[in-house]
Amino acid sequence: MTNGQGDAVGEIVAAWRRERPEDDVSSILVVTPIWRLGAALEHARSEALAGFGLDQSRLDVLGALRRTGTPYRLTAGELTRRCRVTPGATTQRVQRLEQDGYVERVREDHDRRTVYVALTPGGSAKLDEVFAAVIAADEEMLAPLSTRDRAWLERILGRWVSAAGLDAPAPDRDPDRP
Repeated sequence: MTNGQGDAVGEIVAAWRRERPEDDVSSILVVTPIWRLGAALEHARSEALAGFGLDQSRLDVLGALRRTGTPYRLTAGELTRRCRVTPGATTQRVQRLEQDGYVERVREDHDRRTVYVALTPGGSAKLDEVFAAVIAADEEMLAPLSTRDRAWLERILGRWVSAAGLDAPAPDRDPDRP
């Protein structure tokens, strides 16, 4: 039984249907390929980033800052929400990027209480250097899909992400406070 998913997934489903006939195991036909694709996508992205001395977590921060537009800065709380991580993870990421010279912490003269994380010229240059390689790796993973298949997949995944509440803003909390 392949169900268009490959023999391994079909074999898993057949085995579970045999061992647990009382349970509907059809979700395995969707979830297992997604898990496998997720791992493959993560690996491809990691490989693309490794040559640049970055990882996905730091790319998330650089990308979040760059997408804000000039002056390419956010508070740590805004970064936490946009990257959907804990305040502690944001602090670690920012510290590493600051050590690498890709971001800096800045305060405005008129309000010294607010600290921003700002993309440096070096960080912007690094992101420009990395971005094309990351997109190329993503495109290579998507290459087997036709334009029509990709459009269909975008719609389906968009609906699923929305229904699961994963495109909503991160939970309301004050990540600027320890």
